[in-house]
Amino acid sequence: MKAYFIRKATSRETVGLFVAPSLVALAGVVDECCDPTLCEYAPAQTGGLMAADVTASTWPRPTGEAATGLEDAVLSQQWEDDLGAIDSTLQWKPLAPAAWRLLKTLTPAVEGTEPSELMDSENSPE
Repeated sequence: MKAYFIRKATSRETVGLFVAPSLVALAGVVDECCDPTLCEYAPAQTGGLMAADVTASTWPRPTGEAATGLEDAVLSQQWEDDLGAIDSTLQWKPLAPAAWRLLKTLTPAVEGTEPSELMDSENSPE
């Protein structure tokens, strides 16, 4: 498994931190919150999210418990440096190719159809 930072490509808006075994699986997880074809990813180096203070939350969470313990999480120093520096060593790459591969695996009946043909005009790539 690998961890990835995800952002929207045009605005650089933060989408989140995701863990997935492959880029295709990553596109599937990102699809839970936004269109992965509009996103970029950068592999996360060693680092983590830490509870900012003592928390009453526990893992596993009791049924119905909304708090995760990470509501006010802070980044490790390495991730703070990676995400906060203009001269960061993170290399951002488009997630769209993996999203297209995911789409093709989910729609085998449309073999040979271009991915853009499977999307509505509002979401199709330019």
